[in-house]
Amino acid sequence: MPLERLDANPLLTPDDLQPTRDDLEIYCTLNPGAVRFGDEILLMVRVGERPIPVDGSVASVHFDADTGELDIRQFRHDDPDLDRRDNRAWYYRGRLVLSSMSHLRIARSTDGVTFTFDPTPAIRPSTPYEAQGCEDARITFIDGRYLIAYTAVSEMGVTVALATTTDFVTFEKHGVIFPPTQKDVCIFPETIDGLYVCRHRPYKSEFSPASIWTASSPDLLNWGRHHLTLAPTPGTWEGDRVGCGAPPIRTPDGWLEIYHAADADQTYHLGAMLSDLAHPERLLTRSSSPILEPQADYELKGVFSNCVFHNGLIVDADGTMTVYYGAADRICAAAATTVDEMVAAAKS
Repeated sequence: MPLERLDANPLLTPDDLQPTRDDLEIYCTLNPGAVRFGDEILLMVRVGERPIPVDGSVASVHFDADTGELDIRQFRHDDPDLDRRDNRAWYYRGRLVLSSMSHLRIARSTDGVTFTFDPTPAIRPSTPYEAQGCEDARITFIDGRYLIAYTAVSEMGVTVALATTTDFVTFEKHGVIFPPTQKDVCIFPETIDGLYVCRHRPYKSEFSPASIWTASSPDLLNWGRHHLTLAPTPGTWEGDRVGCGAPPIRTPDGWLEIYHAADADQTYHLGAMLSDLAHPERLLTRSSSPILEPQADYELKGVFSNCVFHNGLIVDADGTMTVYYGAADRICAAAATTVDEMVAAAKS
């Protein structure tokens, strides 16, 4: 494999921080966005919390935008209206109920390996569109500020929202920038022909697989000129869905990206791709085999087993690349490579 797991893995686990309330527990720490800020490497980690259930019950939590408080409900196992088909969610009277709620938390490091969480969340639910959580941040530095595209989840749908910061202490929310049902948005670190560019991933539908699309915007809020860039290849390691990872890296060979892909068995892998520098909607080449697939115990077993999912990386001046990823939807891990190796992998 072109990516070498760090010996220090896992880097962050649910045991590394305390819940925000006594009636909640940390369920997972996963899918970190990554950025170099001053002398530190920062991860923006998705932290999942769930209510502690009473005996014989399961519990759910969501944010009530009218009161500004969390609403916790308990459901008894023997309730005939309860359908517990998945440990991450269940159905009650035909409606999907999530077992946990996520917020985004900064973890700081001077060496990129040993991280310490900030004491309070950076981005947490505060609007009706985030009533079920804020998830999977991707961070881009452009125009003197850091753009944070993240998934906002509520009963109204799965959308993508935007926040900005200059100091990773205070954050300004700009609201929903893509309608449901969308995930996996990363914004390019440069404008192209005067426009901002992003990748996005609409959900799978009857006529279209879950694919990576490219869009552009004059203001980061209104996105158009949508183009299909990469679709799944049936019967392969990327046969069911593909989605973008961290923001692209400019190289002489094109925009380099590490993306995730799932096969028909819902095993998640990572791949590498290159797109045209002037026309990033045009895919040039992609890896024919995974650059990382679940093999370590912490990738094979967890909240969602057999899964590696990436949305943050760091590139050093010498071309060394550290890819930060979520493993089995439970912990944060990292793997090392170089830009040149990833370019070669994308062409293989």
